[in-house]
Amino acid sequence: MTNQKQIYPCLAATLMLVILIILFACQTSQKHLVNQNSTRFDSLQIKSEHPRIWVDANKMQFLKEKCKGRSVEEVQELAGPSIAGLALTYLITGDEKTGQQAIAKALAERVDEGSVYKDLNSSDGLNKRIHFHALLTERALCYDWCYPLLSDKEKAEFRNLMLPDMKKRVGFKRAWRSFHNGLYDTGWPLTAAILALDGDEPYTKEAWDFVKPELEDVLKTFENVFPDGEWGEGMDYNRHSTYPAINLFLAIKTATGKDFLATSQHIKNTGAYILYSSKANGLALESDDNDWPFIGPWERSALLMLNEEFRDGYNQNFINNCPAKRFQFEPALKFCDLLWYDSTIQEQPLTDLPLSKIFRGKGLVMARSNWDWDSPNKPANSAWISFHCGDYFGDHVHFDNNSFSISYNGELALDAGRYDCDWGIEDWTLSKDSTKIRRSQFFNYYKRTIAHNTILVMDPNERLALNLINDGGQIDQLRLKGPRNVPEDYDQGNFPSEEGIGKCDWATNPGRWETGDITSYKATNDFMYVRGDATKSYSPSKMNSYIRQLVYLQPGIIVVMDRVVSTNPDFKKTWLLHSVNEPAIDKNSNSFEITEGEGRLVCVSVLPNKMKVSKIGGPGKEFLVDTAHLTCGLKSTVDPQELHYAEIPGAWRVEINPAVAAKEDYFLNVLMVSNKSSKEVPTVKVLSETADEISIQVSTKDGKSAVLNFTKGEKQATHIKLMSGKSVLVDENMPDKVE
Repeated sequence: MTNQKQIYPCLAATLMLVILIILFACQTSQKHLVNQNSTRFDSLQIKSEHPRIWVDANKMQFLKEKCKGRSVEEVQELAGPSIAGLALTYLITGDEKTGQQAIAKALAERVDEGSVYKDLNSSDGLNKRIHFHALLTERALCYDWCYPLLSDKEKAEFRNLMLPDMKKRVGFKRAWRSFHNGLYDTGWPLTAAILALDGDEPYTKEAWDFVKPELEDVLKTFENVFPDGEWGEGMDYNRHSTYPAINLFLAIKTATGKDFLATSQHIKNTGAYILYSSKANGLALESDDNDWPFIGPWERSALLMLNEEFRDGYNQNFINNCPAKRFQFEPALKFCDLLWYDSTIQEQPLTDLPLSKIFRGKGLVMARSNWDWDSPNKPANSAWISFHCGDYFGDHVHFDNNSFSISYNGELALDAGRYDCDWGIEDWTLSKDSTKIRRSQFFNYYKRTIAHNTILVMDPNERLALNLINDGGQIDQLRLKGPRNVPEDYDQGNFPSEEGIGKCDWATNPGRWETGDITSYKATNDFMYVRGDATKSYSPSKMNSYIRQLVYLQPGIIVVMDRVVSTNPDFKKTWLLHSVNEPAIDKNSNSFEITEGEGRLVCVSVLPNKMKVSKIGGPGKEFLVDTAHLTCGLKSTVDPQELHYAEIPGAWRVEINPAVAAKEDYFLNVLMVSNKSSKEVPTVKVLSETADEISIQVSTKDGKSAVLNFTKGEKQATHIKLMSGKSVLVDENMPDKVE
């Protein structure tokens, strides 16, 4: 009989071993949780032959035909002097001397070739120029395109330079989030390196296994949240998310034969997002964090790649005819035109496109009066309008629901302030000096409601996170209760947020980041109507309801109707409109006028019946919040930097306040755009007003008139009757949904 004293230690040791094995398995399972789930990338095989990245047999034939009859020097001139340009020249011509130049340049330290534009040579401008063609990307392209020329020694040199960069990118951990631009900015160079080195470097398998579930989550985010082509953190962050993703998926297509672009509505619709975001003067949608609000080479490369896949005639028209100087490539990116521009794609006239479009994921509408471009000495007389009301998607989103902006031969109703790079001061605030952040224009003004054309409701007892100044605006969603409150992934939860793995996934937190909705939208080429509910954007302790209805009557009338219900009649309500130049207010009529460039905006205020119209701004008061005089750009007290091209912080704002305190208030304003020299003011008549509705007639000198009927109370509805002379163009109720 076995001694029990011998059995128990054995059993205990065995049990302990089993527990350790289970714990290790759990840790391993959690660490590689997403790797156990199947992805659309699992069956892909990277082809053994080179080239792989962006070039297959069909592309080679296209390039050879495109450069037929050209000398090496002529092809080199088209391709430009970058590593990619030299390597592409070799790929097309077979000229080994040029290929060796590409290899030598890729193996050396990067030498910045600079830009002809001063602001692009700043530290953040340099980053802007190279981020979507990082050195790792260019080395990957050179390795792949110049592969036949590489000696074993050179291959080893490339791997020794590229591997540390690859491993560093894999190690970024929380940057690998499908709602964060870090995934895309680091994921594209890493994927390029994987595709180039596969077969020569064992680490590519580990890196590829790491990347596959991340790309799966990217596709889910694109498909389920932003199918219309926009990005949640604004246009500038499209450049750090969707554009690198197009690079990446186009490279996967040529390297594996699998096309993820063709079925992605988000990527296909990115072209429309670029087109509708563009203004006649070459500037662009400036919403959210955006210190480069103009159409640039980033948009050109994206449209070229989109046409590689979709052959879209509207994109081609934009590529061929956009006159914006900065839309053209500088030498370092000339290879993109050579690689992707296809003159056989037939243009489609932009005039065939609707004049308005909704981007539902973001809650964004953009409308325009025509598709003309400004000429050097002749503005296009093109109105451009944006309206936003949507959810909170991350750090770079502004608190601006139910805001609008207007351009017409100039910037007339602004997203005000400047994207000063004050990130990091919030950490200082949390750990050292809670007053320093109160000097930041970025945190107290630019991101906040007070810098946007929407509504403030001032509760003097409201306390903001990080000791920020109370502007009376919408909730700072980033730090509601301390930890960062941002959506991380769609549903993969691979790396922990402050709350743990998977705690901030979009799919498993329905409604968590709900701040606003576009509840009605309809557009024709005669008008655009949109209704936004921004109630949840504000603290429920001060706001019961905020609904804005905006009607754009082609070509130059904008009518804005607001219903604001506060919890306390003493909470001051303020209607805002921001401008570059000082507004001229007519105290007798409660109207005001703004000019900028060759454009003019005039506003006739109808409601409230008793109101106060005032202006704030000018030297030293451009960014006034409460009693704090904030500064930006070179005058910033936190991070002084020169303004970039197209940054227009503004200097003035108009404020409209009810003269009598009430819980429920209505604001009704009729705005008209025109040339600077015009003296026309729209004729606005109140046809009737009761406790339940108000009906107004708006008419202009061109013979157009509109009767707009707005209901009051909890159920906002609108009827539009639009006439040109005696012809009825529109006579209908607006829908209670997005059409």
